[in-house]
Amino acid sequence: MPHSASLTEGAPFADATWQRNLPTGVLWPRVTLVAAVLAMLALATREVSLREAGVKPSMQLLPHLWAFQRNRVRQAPEDTTVLLGSSRMAFGFDQDEWVRCGGKSRPFMLAWPGSCPRPILRDLAADRSYRGTVIVGVTPFLFFCNPADRFAMRTEKLVMLSHNWGPADEIAQQCRFVIQPKLAVLRQSELSVFPWIRNQLNLPQRTAQMPPLRSVQLAEVDEHGRMRMTQGIETRPELMQGVKDLWQACGRRNLYSDVTADAMLPQIVADVEAIQQRGGTVMFVRFPSNDWYREKERARWPRERYWNRLIEETGCLGVHFEDHEELKEFKCPEWSHLTREDAIEFTCRLHAIIHRDPVRSEN
Repeated sequence: MPHSASLTEGAPFADATWQRNLPTGVLWPRVTLVAAVLAMLALATREVSLREAGVKPSMQLLPHLWAFQRNRVRQAPEDTTVLLGSSRMAFGFDQDEWVRCGGKSRPFMLAWPGSCPRPILRDLAADRSYRGTVIVGVTPFLFFCNPADRFAMRTEKLVMLSHNWGPADEIAQQCRFVIQPKLAVLRQSELSVFPWIRNQLNLPQRTAQMPPLRSVQLAEVDEHGRMRMTQGIETRPELMQGVKDLWQACGRRNLYSDVTADAMLPQIVADVEAIQQRGGTVMFVRFPSNDWYREKERARWPRERYWNRLIEETGCLGVHFEDHEELKEFKCPEWSHLTREDAIEFTCRLHAIIHRDPVRSEN
C-alpha cells in the first residue's frame, strides 16, 4: 500500500512528494501472537523470580482503594467502626483480631500512610448517616500538621475522590481486587525499570540528598487497606537500617510543618461533637514509637501541649501507649511501626483497655 505526504507549503521543493510502500506479505496476526507470547514469557519470568525471592502479591496502595472503603462505610450499618490515622494505624491495628476479641463487626480501615486524618474526621462529621465509632490513630507530626501542608493534607483529595465515585471507578477497583492479589509482578514499582535499576546499584550517597528506601517489601497491603509488615523483614538489620536512615533524614529536614494546638483544636472539637450528637463515639490512640523517633516527637510535640490538650478539650477517651503497662513493652524494629505479630497482640490489648475504661463504658 503506498503512503505519501506532501512537504509543507512554501518550503523548498514544495511540489515534491515523498512516497514509500508499506511492507507487504507480513502476517500481522502471527506477529501479534509472537509479541504477546514474548510479553507473557517476560512477565512469567519476572513473576517466578519474585516468588523465589520471597516477594508475595499485594494490593497497590492507590487512592481508589481508600475511596472504595469509604463508600462501603456509607453502605454499612450506622454503628460500624472506622479507623483513621496514618501508617501506624494501618500497620498496628489488626481488624480480624478486633473481631475475635469481641468486636461486633470488622472495622473499616480509612488510615492513609504519611497523611493527616483530620480531613477524614471532618468528612465523617459532615456525614449525617454515620453514627458509629471512630478510632483515630495519632501520629504527632502528621495529626498536628499545618493545614497548609499539602502533602500531609492530601487526604482532602481522597475524600473528594470518594464523593465523586462513579461506575467506572467501581468496575476498575473490582478488577484490581481480582488481579493484584494473584500476581507479585503487579506490586508497585515492580514493573518500572528505573526503581529496579536503582535497587540493583549501590551508588554512594550524595551530600544533602534523601537516602533511598531500597526495599519495596517493607509492607503488604490487603484488599481492606490494612498494611502488614512483611514477614521476617524485622530480622534483616540492613533493611531496617535503611528505613531508619530515611526517618532521620526526614526529621532533619522537618518535611512536615506543625501548627499550634490553639489553631487546630476548635475544628477537631466541632467534628467530634457532631459525631457524638448523632450517637457516635470518637476515641484517640497513640501507637508506639521508640528510640530516635520517640525522642524527636517528645521534643517537637510535647504531650502537655498537644496530646493532653486534645483529650481534655474533646472529652474523648485517649489511649496512649506510655500510660498502660501492657502497651509499653512493644518495640518497633524501625522505630515507628509494629510487626504483624505485635499488631495482633497490640490490638487485643487495646480492645481490652477500651472496653474496661469507664469513659468508654459510659459512652
